[in-house]
Parts: sequence; C-alpha cells; structure tokens
Amino acid sequence: TKIGRLGDTIMFKDLPNNMRLAKVANRFNDKTSQGQSYVVVCGSRNEVANDPSLGDFGFEIIEHFQNVDINPAAHRESVFFMIALEARDQLRQLMAWQLSQLFAIVPLVLTGGWDHTENFLNYYDIFVRHGFGNFVNILREVTFNPLMAENLTFQDSKSGSYLFETTGSYTHADENYARELMQLFTIGVFLLNDDGTKMLNENGEPIPTFSNDEVMSFARVFTGFVQSQPRGNFEENDSSWNAIDELIVDPIYHDKFPKHDLTGGYIGDGYPLCVDLPSRMFLRKGATYRLLGDSPRPHAFIDEGTPMNDGPARVFELGENSRLREILCNSVNGSCQFQMTVTLDSNIECDTKECQVDEARVLKVHDVYYEYIRPPCVEQVFFNDSKKVTYKNSFRHSSCANPLLPHAAEACCTEGNGGTLTATRYTEYVFDHERVNFSAANVRCSRDGLSQCDFNFVQGDGVVGLHWTNSACQIAIKVNPEGKVAIVYEAMANIIHPNVHKDNMNYFKVYWNGDFPRNSLDENGGNSCGNGECSPLEDGGCFCYIEVDEEAVFSKMPRTDEVLSKLYIGAYDPLTYNDDMFSKEFGEGVIAYLAGGAYSSSTVFEVEDSFGRVRLMKNSIETVRVKNSEYSFRNAPSFMSLLNEESAERDALNEVNALVDHLLYHQNTAPFIASRLIQRFATSNPDPIYVSSVAKSFRTGKYGSLGSGKYGDLAATVSAILLDPGSQSAVLDADPYHGSIREPLTKALHVLRSMEIKLENGKKVLENHFPFTERIFQMAHSFPSVFSFFLPENIPSGRPGEAELTSPEAMLTDMPKIINMLNGLFSAIKYGVSRCNNGFGRGDNESNCQEGNFTDAVARLSFDSQFSD
Repeated sequence: TKIGRLGDTIMFKDLPNNMRLAKVANRFNDKTSQGQSYVVVCGSRNEVANDPSLGDFGFEIIEHFQNVDINPAAHRESVFFMIALEARDQLRQLMAWQLSQLFAIVPLVLTGGWDHTENFLNYYDIFVRHGFGNFVNILREVTFNPLMAENLTFQDSKSGSYLFETTGSYTHADENYARELMQLFTIGVFLLNDDGTKMLNENGEPIPTFSNDEVMSFARVFTGFVQSQPRGNFEENDSSWNAIDELIVDPIYHDKFPKHDLTGGYIGDGYPLCVDLPSRMFLRKGATYRLLGDSPRPHAFIDEGTPMNDGPARVFELGENSRLREILCNSVNGSCQFQMTVTLDSNIECDTKECQVDEARVLKVHDVYYEYIRPPCVEQVFFNDSKKVTYKNSFRHSSCANPLLPHAAEACCTEGNGGTLTATRYTEYVFDHERVNFSAANVRCSRDGLSQCDFNFVQGDGVVGLHWTNSACQIAIKVNPEGKVAIVYEAMANIIHPNVHKDNMNYFKVYWNGDFPRNSLDENGGNSCGNGECSPLEDGGCFCYIEVDEEAVFSKMPRTDEVLSKLYIGAYDPLTYNDDMFSKEFGEGVIAYLAGGAYSSSTVFEVEDSFGRVRLMKNSIETVRVKNSEYSFRNAPSFMSLLNEESAERDALNEVNALVDHLLYHQNTAPFIASRLIQRFATSNPDPIYVSSVAKSFRTGKYGSLGSGKYGDLAATVSAILLDPGSQSAVLDADPYHGSIREPLTKALHVLRSMEIKLENGKKVLENHFPFTERIFQMAHSFPSVFSFFLPENIPSGRPGEAELTSPEAMLTDMPKIINMLNGLFSAIKYGVSRCNNGFGRGDNESNCQEGNFTDAVARLSFDSQFSD
C-alpha cells in the first residue's frame, strides 16, 4: 500500500482504510484518532440494518460471515425468490430481471466473492433502481461496478503509455468490455433502421457498426479502473477486496491520448476547450464543490508531494467576507451545515485572495476542506508557442505545456553560485499547489523584480509540482504506415517524459485532409515522407514538425444541420461570462452569440440536435499542418492532459461519461434496445412497425402521457412494449409469427405465485429450495456466459427454423430440461416445495412423500378455490 514518501509525517486519519487499525494506532501512540473531526463516511446505496426477526438468515461477521448451513450463494437466490413471489411491484421486478439478462455477470469467472450475496444483490439493484428510470444511469453504474469490471476483465487494465513508461514495452489495453459494451449493451453488431431491420450496403450486405479499430480505441477509455479501498460493514472477509463500492479511475494508469469514435470524430468532440474557460470559473454559475472533510487530500486530481501532516504549508483559506465561503458554510443558527456537493447557481464576486487565483483546487472553509470540480472540458493535443515545464529539479522529466493553460507554478530566477540558475516562487502566491498560465507566471515574477528562466533548481516554500520555464518547446509527430500519429516533444532538457519521447509508441488515429506523409521504404507508392518535408524513421514511418492554424467556419448565420455537421468544438454557456461579452442574433433554429458584435472564431451557436439536446458549438476549427507542406489534419481533443502532474480522475471520469453518451445517442441504440426488450416481454419476432414504435418511445421518453420526456426513458419504453397495438391487438392471436416461449424460471415462478405459495413450518424466508440452475438450467445470479442463457438470434430446428423465426428460449427446451420442469411443478402441487419425486426442494428424505403431506416441505401451494360447472 502506498502511504507516502520516506520522511513524510502522516496523520492516522489520512491512512488508507485497510491500515487505519487499532493496533497501528497503538503501535505509534496515535492520539489524533480520538475526539471531534470532520470525516466523510459513505455506506452502500439504500443500506439498511439487518432484521433480527428473520432468525438465522443473516451474517455473523466475526468468524464465518454466514451462520447458516447452506451454500452462501443460495442467500442471493432466496432474496430473488422472496421478491419475485411476494413483492407488489411485479412489473418493476420483471423489468429488473430482464435487464439483468442483458447485462449478465458470470459468477464462475470471478476470483473474489463469487459465492457471496451482497455484491450480487448490489449489482442487481442497479436494474431495480433504474428499471423505470433512464437507460444512461444503468450504463454508467454497470460500467463502474466491480463485478462487471472483473467479469469483462477491464479491472486493473493499464494504458499502453503507462506500461511503456514503466517497463519499456507497449501492450494494448484490455478490449473485452469495450467490445461487449457495443455488441451486447448498446448498438449491436450491424447498423439498424429505426424499425430494427438491418441497413444494407450497395451489395445488399449488412453494415457493421464497429471494427476492431474502434474496439481498440474505446478499450483505452477503460484503463485505470481499480477497486475502491476496502471498508467495513459489508459481506467480505478479505481486507484487500471491495466488490460493493463503485470503481475509481487512477489517472496514472488511464490512457491520456485522443480516442476516435464511431462517426468519424473523437470522444471529446462537442465539449468546450479548457482554454476557453471564463476567468475564475470557480466563482461562476455551474462551479461545483465536493466535501473532503478535515483532510486537504483531493480526490478529483493529483497534488504531487501533498504534505501529510496538518495540511499544506500554505492553503487556500477563504476570507471571512467571502461570498463563496458563506455559500459553502451554509450556516444555520450560526453553525455551518456542510453539504456533500455544492453547485453555484449564479456568478459571484471574488474576495481578496480569490481575485489572484487562476484556478481553485482545494479550499478551506473553517476547519473543513472542499475540492473544486472543474466543468468537463478538453485540451487540443497540438498547440503553438509551447513552453517547457519541469519539476523543482531539472534533472527530472521535462515536458511541453500549452502557455494558455494553468498547468504549472511560476519559477522566478536569480543567479546562484557558479552561475547555476536557481529559482523561487512568487512571494505572494496563494497556496502550495496553485497553477497559473505562462503569462500570469511572468507577471508574478516581475512583481518580485525577477524573471522566469530555464532554471536548474527551485528552492524555498511551496515548491511542488511543475514550474514554467522560459524555454521554448518544439512539437512534432511520428506518422506510421497507417497514417496514425504519435506526439513527440523536443526541448532543451536532460530527460523528456517517455509518453512524448521520440521513441514512444502512443499512436492514435487522426483525420487527414487527403494523403499523409509515407515512408517509401514501408510500401510501394510512398511519397518519400511528404517529398522530403518529413524525415524517414529507421523503424518505419515519418517524423514531421507541425504548426496549428485556427479559423472561423461561418461568417454569417448558418443552418442547424450546418452547425452540427461542420463544427466540432463545444462552448461554455455564454451566461457564465461577463454580461457584456456576447450579443445575440437569432436565426431559424439557431441562436448566435457574437463576441464583439461580429462573426469570428469566438462566436458561439446554440442549436437543438435530433435527440432534443441543446448544443453549444464554437465557430472554430483548428488544423494541424505539417510544416512547409500540403499535409494537414484536424486537431484532436483529449480529456486528459499529457502532463502526468495534471492527470486527474475528474477528467478520466468525464471521458468515460462522454463515451457512454456517444453510445447512448448512437442511431442504433433505440431500435437495438427496443428489439431486445420486446423479445423479453412480448414476442420473439417483433413486427418492424412495433419495433419502430417502441424505439420512438425510447427516443422521446414518452408513450402517450407516460414517461419523463427524456431520451432513454425506460418507463416509456416498457409502456410502449406492453400497450402498443403490436402486442395488444386481438388479430395477433391468429398470427403464427407472434409470441414466444416463456423462459423456464418465470414459468415456474408464475405457477408458484398464482397458486399462492405459502411458507411452512414457521419459515419466513424461502431458503431451502433446490438450486434451479441444476434442474431447469436458469436462475438469477447464475449466468453461464456474458450472452446470458440464450442467444437473441437463436433459430430453432423444425418448422420455426424453416421459416427463419427466432426463438431464444428454445435453447432451454431440450427433453431433460422439460422433464425436470414438469417433475418440479407436479411435485410442488402434490407435496409442496420438497425433494419428493424430483421436486424443487432439498434433502434426501422421501419417506413422507405422500400427496397432501407437507411435513418436509419448506412451502406449499395454498390455492384451493372451487370451480363450479
């Protein structure tokens, strides 16, 4: 476990959870773990206390964790049975069951906790919670669930750039989840029309939705996912394991380079540029703060060298007259009522030290700390006028930084002994980990009568992280035979960071405007690396220097479709800027916000896209040009900074959410999910008109008066499935193509529930059932593969197969399974849920197997209504 550097002083309260033990406190005579403190403690979602009235159905956490004599995995099955048989919200529970089959977890591939209960119920609750909610919430929670991460092997996946940096070898990221997220969870494998039929190319062939190139690109998004720290109060006796809490993303392991998408763009297109943030965004509408407690350690980003004593030597403490301090304190009767998350609903004025800060990080309010969560934004990976940044000791890695971004601290220089350049920080800097842009750093140094330089060492207080130098950087690219590029930084430095060193292998896709430089040694028909404007590389490809141009796209009011097709850079809400920043001009479906009253690259257009989303787009395009040549491509955005020091979990989370949104709003998602859910609820071979109606409800979030009106609304979707004429029309009974085979589990549950199953012998929980997996080969939490129990496109043998009809459930209708089902149902009717005559119960005692004798049954069917002739 990493706890700090040799020589650091560490408070007991700042230790990782698995080290904050009584024996550790006693060993080091800790006194600080007692008394009042502000510690943020989180439990599981919807966590409740155990119910002692349920008897021995529970957990004993001291020694064995379970104090019942059956397989602990059966606990989760008992919970499923009791809810399926007794819950009043049966449609929600059925929706959760069907969704769980789309997002299947395979217990036998899990190495930790596969035989547990709580972690599986925690996962299943995602579908109960959001069964009538929004599909995007399911995608996000599934993505961050530890069971899914282990199931599809992206937990602990590390980026190729990190492995190259630490081992010298390059390995591609794990591709499993990236592939299944598309194939099984969102868009499927072929492009679809709105009615669920396959789109065909000019040769009459289905068109794939993605290639392995996109899988590899998206796989890099799912790097850096690691488990949250272990904690108490959940079912786990392994102190190193946490399969309950959401995964976190370690930005050091997360891939930092641009990722191309499915539509000829990038994950990050449509997001505003970080350089376009309004000044002091932390005081403007929409600024968000998250409570840290009494520790200044941030969660959203990295502060290298954070002192682990009482806090940094100089912290950003808000003044008594600060409006921001007043909002964060949230005083009631003179006492602060700190909230977990605070978002500003309007711009506020700065106070004293706040007016000197470019970007806030951690702020102190009384004795409590908040961290500032910057709005989602992207950096263009290529930029002009780059400057070298380095650590306090120039013998560490150096890199290049965009001078317009607050990426480093100032380093103000004086002449040292022997002509060695030493530097200090500005005497009035606000807090240790403060960042400023290059221009602000120059101003700060000039106030101290000093200037920036290419220093050898920075001394004094507050010396942590990166510092600006006045040394210029050169940005270049390597172009491989496929046209992908890798970024190379050149600077006057002893060591360039491996991620951007000339030997790096971090290639990513760019969109060339025509041809690109090709090494004639790599292929016939090469162009001598751009007719000699680039240099050939010994191991293949070309090395080129670049420059960046920016220009306005429109000089007059465009149409909505032009804005959406020709602009790639997003913009911030114009209302967050000063009131006199923009003037408005109205077009047909377009609002133009003009800076300075004229169309320019700073103009912002507001439009609504086909999904009903309001989009703010900047009237700008940036083009990267190979110097002295005709070769060029569009600049590529990235959520992650290429500077390790600026890598932040905040930005990695934004990138993951952007990919989820990209797939959610793909043209395929609505008809794909509609088709899958119709198969689960209504018919195996839905009519295209029916699919189109359900897909429309998914898109609009409405079916009649039902639904929230938001894209991805599942209440509207399931309403359309159940109420649309495609499932309700009386003529469907005569249609041989309509309907489906009922899956074995819901068939058995339907009989037990409709026949009014009643627990026997004082039982309160149906815990002694026979595992259905072994009898009918279907049970909750017991999926055999990520494809669930059956394939949606399964075509059975016989007449249905000859008619090319699909029947997923037919995969579970071979003779042994049918006989087991009939035996179990007949046994339940005659003897209750018991072992008698191969019933659904447990045990070997069949001596009491007499019809109507329920002595050995855990439950019986109590329905006894009489029917008249």
